[in-house]
Amino acid sequence: MKLLLVEDEEDLALVLAKGLRKSGYAVDIAADGEEALFGYEINSYDLIILDLNLPKLDGLEVLRRIRAEDSLTKVLILSARGRIDERVEGLDMGANDYLVK
Repeated sequence: MKLLLVEDEEDLALVLAKGLRKSGYAVDIAADGEEALFGYEINSYDLIILDLNLPKLDGLEVLRRIRAEDSLTKVLILSARGRIDERVEGLDMGANDYLVK
């Protein structure tokens, strides 16, 4: 299973990727929204783990652009934004699940 981990906090991204790889997943890391979309456009991912607070392009905008052309790729939002309205917005925009850091 191939994953795209979109996380701008380098230490957190490396720890998450290490754990996922140890569990047998192939993991690419993107540090900002533009890099995430570039990776998505040139690769096929089974799951995108998406932070919302990203430089260059917000995670919700990344999600909106992905969902405009692809409703099948699974997207898990992993974010510090934890208010109920923020979770509802992410799910309404097409995320398959939402996990608060």
